[in-house]
Amino acid sequence: EGDSGATGAIVLFIFVTCLAHTLIITDDIEIHEMARPLPQHQLRRCILLLKKLLYRACCVDDVKPHTDASVAVTMESNHFGLALISGASKTMRDLYDRSSRRPLCVPKLWLVEDLLEHDIRRCKSHQDYSLLLSAPVLRVCPFLVSFKRRLKIFERLVSTDRINIQGSNADHTLKPGVVVRIMRGRVLEDGLIHLNNLGRNLRQRIVVQYISQAGATETGVDVGGLFKEFWADLSNLAFDPNYALFRATEGSGNSLYPNPSSRAAHGSDHVILFEFLGRILGKALYEGITIQPQFAHFFLSFLRGDYNFLHMLPDLSTMDPQLYNNLMFLKTYDGDTADLCLTFTVANDDFGGNREVPLIPNGADVEVTNSNKQRYIGLMAKYHVCDRVREQSEAFTRGLWEVIDRSWLQLFNEPELQVLISGASDGKIDVSDMKSNTRYTGGYTGLDKNIYRFWNVVSSFNSKQQADLLRFVTSCERPPPLGFAIMNPPFTIQRVGIMRDGDKLPTASTCFNTLKLPTYSSEKILRERLLFAIQAGAGFELT
Repeated sequence: EGDSGATGAIVLFIFVTCLAHTLIITDDIEIHEMARPLPQHQLRRCILLLKKLLYRACCVDDVKPHTDASVAVTMESNHFGLALISGASKTMRDLYDRSSRRPLCVPKLWLVEDLLEHDIRRCKSHQDYSLLLSAPVLRVCPFLVSFKRRLKIFERLVSTDRINIQGSNADHTLKPGVVVRIMRGRVLEDGLIHLNNLGRNLRQRIVVQYISQAGATETGVDVGGLFKEFWADLSNLAFDPNYALFRATEGSGNSLYPNPSSRAAHGSDHVILFEFLGRILGKALYEGITIQPQFAHFFLSFLRGDYNFLHMLPDLSTMDPQLYNNLMFLKTYDGDTADLCLTFTVANDDFGGNREVPLIPNGADVEVTNSNKQRYIGLMAKYHVCDRVREQSEAFTRGLWEVIDRSWLQLFNEPELQVLISGASDGKIDVSDMKSNTRYTGGYTGLDKNIYRFWNVVSSFNSKQQADLLRFVTSCERPPPLGFAIMNPPFTIQRVGIMRDGDKLPTASTCFNTLKLPTYSSEKILRERLLFAIQAGAGFELT
């Protein structure tokens, strides 16, 4: 029986190693449409097997003695066992990343039920959550833990660290913070001057004071809302493709990634701008502010710090579908590739002129043939997805990691990280959660008849109308990833008294997540006026 267990472990190791190497040259189309390297039902069986192996290695054998012969061979000596676990985790990570773009199985197939649930409940302090973050399962295979639990770990890491550094308003320990004076119309320039040199000190409380064009300080106390307004003003400028720092993908989604031509538009300062934007994104994550921009899949990989070069071709399909289709044609071309007259060069017109860039030394003299076309395809994808935006991506991540620890971000894959940044995008809003975490001001209470009518109206809205309402009030159409309880500032409804229904439309202070709701005479009028306001996109007020 011992020999049988050892043989099984060796066969598994060989299989995992072969699968990992085969996946290197296998794209998503081959997996989903051509059943390569295995039919999908067999891949799902592999996922189940490797999940059990990783769970045992990280959560069982890590704390329990080894008893049977197969574990003695794979774990007790450690050398073979570690090689098997390393290979299994890399293969599972590759399959999980591919599944994040185009599902290979139902989400629950990856999960181990209730994993880390009791550990999370035991954590009380930032140190406790930091120690939990070093657990083998979170370092090796975090995808075995449910996304909601990993979100909870991240939120508690951030919130406990924020309280330690900034203090708490509830406990009357709030620290004065760093005062930042921003002139309207100079959001980017003043932000660079006052915030960019703070580095890790951006974790401190930032108190924003807006200065009018006349030089007077605008009234208002910053309890989080003015920084949110600053972020909204800054992102509207910096993430606009016309500003030439970011570019939208040509494929589906219109997601953003660094503009390869940013140096031509902004000179050598473009690196400083990307570092600054990375720090400000980190600050938004640190303060629990949900933001609007949607980033390209491969750029989110850079933000995590472990881009998987096996996925360059699928990522290229979102950035430049035409080039991707051309490379796929070359990959499956049955004729003599030399007849296509290709060399190891790429035409670059990023800086206004058309020049040839060699993909390898003396690439202009190296012909693409049947024997080297796989290398050519890989180098072309790498150039467009990685090399052209490397400087910008590295600058952005340097800034981001100064505020948010890289290890915190590595709990998530790319779509999960996008949810962390800008909330869930499934179009559904939990109205009961929204209702239970709403504040009322100006004379409204939860028992007011107008509030009762408001929630009836919101419940009757379809998904798009609910998203439009949320964007009207908060500037983002998606709720926070862990629900409205962590929205900062909280969702608020303020009473506006009126004499006649036609006096006022609902308005919003997006910087404070506040809806200013007039006291309409009926539910029908409230619904009509609210829909008119949110669909017209009008009604923004600062205070």
